[in-house]
Amino acid sequence: MFTNVTHYRLPNKEYMNRRLSLSSKIDQNTAVILFAGRAPMSSLDDAYPFLPNRNFFYFCGIEQEESALILIKHSESSMRSGQPTFFEERLYILPREPEKEKWTGHRLSCEEAAAISGITDVRSLTDLSDDIEELLENSLQIAWDETDHSPIHARFEQILAKSDQFDSAIDISGFASLLRIVKSDAEVKAIQAAIRVTEESLEVMEQALHPGMTENEARAILECEMMKRGSLFHAFPTISAGGSNTLCLHYPTPTEVIEDGQMLQIDCGARACGYCADISRAYAVNRKRDARQQALFELIIECKQAALDAIHPGSTIAQVNDATRKVAAAGLRDLGVIAHSAKDALAESKKYYWHNTLHFLGLDVHDVGDREMVFVPGMVFAVEPGIYIPEWGFGFRVEDDVLVTTSGSTYLSTPQS
Repeated sequence: MFTNVTHYRLPNKEYMNRRLSLSSKIDQNTAVILFAGRAPMSSLDDAYPFLPNRNFFYFCGIEQEESALILIKHSESSMRSGQPTFFEERLYILPREPEKEKWTGHRLSCEEAAAISGITDVRSLTDLSDDIEELLENSLQIAWDETDHSPIHARFEQILAKSDQFDSAIDISGFASLLRIVKSDAEVKAIQAAIRVTEESLEVMEQALHPGMTENEARAILECEMMKRGSLFHAFPTISAGGSNTLCLHYPTPTEVIEDGQMLQIDCGARACGYCADISRAYAVNRKRDARQQALFELIIECKQAALDAIHPGSTIAQVNDATRKVAAAGLRDLGVIAHSAKDALAESKKYYWHNTLHFLGLDVHDVGDREMVFVPGMVFAVEPGIYIPEWGFGFRVEDDVLVTTSGSTYLSTPQS
């Protein structure tokens, strides 16, 4: 198979519905201002790859830097001459500059931005300062994303600071998070597209694995395949760790040779239309696990099944962690890693079970979500039980992406066996 997500986009109706949902959560006479941000410089004349502020992107689908979004909820009495001005949407983008675009690439036209976002009122970014000043003069309540620390946000925060509205500005990041937690069918399809790219790339890399290759060679094959399929900016830096390096969860320097008989831990994820996959696999580099490797692999798979069984509407992250850790503790005792005489195997297991079993997944690989909240259908999690045994010189995790359904949960990715 060859999945290509280069031009994959959500329908603009998706973004339109999200803006309407946000409008129901804010008071009348309120203006929400969101910024895409700008990529930081990596050198004197070049910038890092740009990814927009996730909350900005969530409401309009625009991925071009130095863009802004204003959503205004007027009072019902402000409707004039029968015009539907109760809820107003404005999108601001950089104006087209053909000479600059010779160097930096195509900028969206107003028509292109309108088609993506579903916003008909698309303006030049040069109008933004005056328009914000006008909003302040009209005494509208200002709301924005206080988690945004981009330079453009800071610049307009200075404008707001000169007005009486600064101290009463509302942070809408909480509202945005609540909307983002439950995924629509279109969002689930986007995550599935990212998963397909990831799995196809893993298959190519797995076929190329052999003793004597370096960790970085394996990573390079994998990331090349993801990029060929349209994931130019991955969900996170790929982790590729062999042998005892698997005992470092976020192993940063994949330069070692993977020897015959060692395991390779891969943790990776493609991105499709802004949405992330997050998959971890543990491979025997010589394609045959030894007795200990197989025993640990089977235990982790048991843990993952326990997690899947515990994920359903009404459960919580803590309950899934508890269910998984109990299986891990019993298995580690059976393997002799934890002594049968241990008074508290569950407490002892924490020496080998180092991280939580699952996390929210969406526009960020560790997506927004309250760890205490009760699960509802439409939530998506990356489920990643992992056991690490320093005495054995290795450990690993096996991770898949899971959707909460009305009756329980289901895999979005294809589990490793």
